[in-house]
Amino acid sequence: MALPILTVQSDFADVIADVDAGLVPEDRFWLSCYKSGEPSVHAKVHVALDDVDRNLIRFTPKDGDVDFCSYPTKTYTAACHSLDIPPTPILLPTQEYTDTDTRRPRRITAFDISPDKSRFAIGHLDGSLSIHPISPPSSTPKRPQRVNTSNKRKLVSKPHVSNITHLQFFPSSRVLLSSGADFSLSILSTEFPDAWQSSSSETSSLSVSGSRIQPVRVLSGHTRSVTSATIIDRGRNIISSSLDSSLNLWDIPSGSVISTLNSTSPVLCTTIGTNEVLLPPDGEEEEEEKAVGIKRDEMEDEHVQQTVSYAGLQNGSIQVFDWRTRSNFSLSKSSSSAPINSISYLPQQSLLATGSSKGIITLYDVRSLSSSSLPLTSFRRNEAGISDLAFQYCQQRVGLAIATTDGLPFIASIIPEGPGIQTELVGVDCDPVGNIRVVKGDSDDQEEEVWTASDDGIVRRYIL
Repeated sequence: MALPILTVQSDFADVIADVDAGLVPEDRFWLSCYKSGEPSVHAKVHVALDDVDRNLIRFTPKDGDVDFCSYPTKTYTAACHSLDIPPTPILLPTQEYTDTDTRRPRRITAFDISPDKSRFAIGHLDGSLSIHPISPPSSTPKRPQRVNTSNKRKLVSKPHVSNITHLQFFPSSRVLLSSGADFSLSILSTEFPDAWQSSSSETSSLSVSGSRIQPVRVLSGHTRSVTSATIIDRGRNIISSSLDSSLNLWDIPSGSVISTLNSTSPVLCTTIGTNEVLLPPDGEEEEEEKAVGIKRDEMEDEHVQQTVSYAGLQNGSIQVFDWRTRSNFSLSKSSSSAPINSISYLPQQSLLATGSSKGIITLYDVRSLSSSSLPLTSFRRNEAGISDLAFQYCQQRVGLAIATTDGLPFIASIIPEGPGIQTELVGVDCDPVGNIRVVKGDSDDQEEEVWTASDDGIVRRYIL
């Protein structure tokens, strides 16, 4: 299934804000619409104040069969009649975190947000990372609020000698797990110094580049780049994957490998679920008997016995590893055999989503996985690679936040309408978006958030 693309000039909010403030009498920005197999549509949207009501901004599209509307809440929608694209929300970031002291942007290769939403971490190509406090957003921003991350209130470290491939906070939000292309994993404390709670004069002793921290533990055991890692329960054990075609189960206190399972191809991404919903592949019933003969290691948390790893492989297939039975099976390869770059699991609906280097997103029901399983559905927008996926779940509605290498991240609606375009996430100017996270509100009435990190070195926060 081919989904459409609505893309707008990345700084269109600045254009609107300048007209609204009376800095210029009028201006314009571009809007483009695409759909596979159809002619693309390009238009200029003229922006001017209403002749009578000077508090009202008028949008007049030119040279294209499109509509563009705004609402008092500063939300926007765009539509294209000739491509049958209905009015679609265009969402600007509420905040943009950027290091303004850097003349050239430092590409972000890994990103994560702490579970308590107090801090975020970013990793870079040179093996360095930084941890930043999250600032409260402006109440009614007319354009993205720029937050300078180059100030001294950050933690910095260089736990790897080359590219950081993955970051994940432990459930406590005070410990960070990092994976690197140098074959290792590192554990770091993310506790901010007590001095940060004091006045600025008392923090002058901190380095301008931030407070430096060192790993409290380094895990070595893989023979090629570590591509991802997942934390089991509270974090006594973790599971790592690698381009050496293996998954390692680690004991964090001792820093040792408990068990290793081998895959049929280099592993590019993993996520975990529970084996309570996983059926034996192809009707095999002897898996329960196999599990009886496997004694749980004393370093192994009891939750490992209920853990399943879903792995996206370089050969385009998905492999499922059951840590209770220490067994695995592979799903059928897709017709394109494109590498699976990203994978995400939604336990509430037993949904597994994968994204390939050719732009194909595929959905499976894990309750009926087998080596001959057919997907529930698959869709794409173009051939730009899918670099990261994150499910959005609220009141039985399911969305999928999607990061892409063409710099056009979006949220797809999956249940009940989908697949379709739920929201276009704008603000990136053609730079690949490598990481995306969905942050759920503390209660049902609190707004959800989507965070992205891209090659332009900017972390963007979208409030849905």
